[in-house]
Amino acid sequence: MLKLPESINWQQYDLRNAMGARRMAWQKRFLFKHFDFYGALGDGFTFGCGMVRLGLLNSTFAYLNGPKGLHRVQFDLPLDTGFQSDYRPIGRTTWNHPFKSDHHVLASRTLESRDLHFRLGKHFHGYLSIDCSNSQTLALNTPIANTGFAYAQKSSGGQVSGCIHLNGVEYVLRPERDGCYHDWTAGFLRRETFWNWACASGRVGDDQPLLSLNLARGVNETSAHENVLWVDGKLHDLPLTLFDYDRDDVQRPWRVYSQCGLVNLKFIPIGSIDDHRNLFVLASRFNQCFGKFEGTVTIKETGVTYSLAGLTGWCEDHYAKW
Repeated sequence: MLKLPESINWQQYDLRNAMGARRMAWQKRFLFKHFDFYGALGDGFTFGCGMVRLGLLNSTFAYLNGPKGLHRVQFDLPLDTGFQSDYRPIGRTTWNHPFKSDHHVLASRTLESRDLHFRLGKHFHGYLSIDCSNSQTLALNTPIANTGFAYAQKSSGGQVSGCIHLNGVEYVLRPERDGCYHDWTAGFLRRETFWNWACASGRVGDDQPLLSLNLARGVNETSAHENVLWVDGKLHDLPLTLFDYDRDDVQRPWRVYSQCGLVNLKFIPIGSIDDHRNLFVLASRFNQCFGKFEGTVTIKETGVTYSLAGLTGWCEDHYAKW
């Protein structure tokens, strides 16, 4: 089993500006970024919940897209109000609204599981657990430009269980069939950052392997990348990929592919969440689409080709100034 770092000691990092001058200690407090995102792909519904630390503010959100449409909740609070993390890959992240006692999120990470418990009011609450005991974790630490670093830890290859309640309806996650995703990232990222991301997870049919796909362009491409396919929990490396989509209409189909042909996917959105705002000091152009994949992925080392036809997941277009 991969041995994960004990902590992210960002306070001791030799942080510099682009010209090589050392940053002041107080500046690290505002420049350090962190996010903790959980996703689940059930029968007819998509769930996501994230806690994001931006330095000047923190943002917590959750959504469920199902037969009755999209329900989304988001709170932006100044500095670290309500937000707390031990910055340990095996540890916990919490958020508690300072004025709403029934609004809180607890995310915990152990060697065996990634667990989320949340309540955002009387009518939106639940939990999910990703079994990591028999699946490999993707973990990488890469330099960012000539100023910072990013540590990314992703878990998607294990079975997911849990239950989400929304307005009296219960959405149950089935470990034998449903997909999941967890991303825990921390570091001194670029002041202006852009990335594309794609994920698909689940089984294409009975007696088929559990597949989970993670593809990205941007952030972690300084001598490394995070493109992998989990097959029943085992990680397989994939090549660099390209994302072809309409930036003016992200609801149109996407093409996600590698020039060598090992990755050849089409993504058809069925909905999305977005956050477009320009606050000059901070800015965001965020589109997280959820939908269905078509196409294939081939593992170079084994030559085995896997069909992702019908698997659900996400594709993301994200620019941030933070």
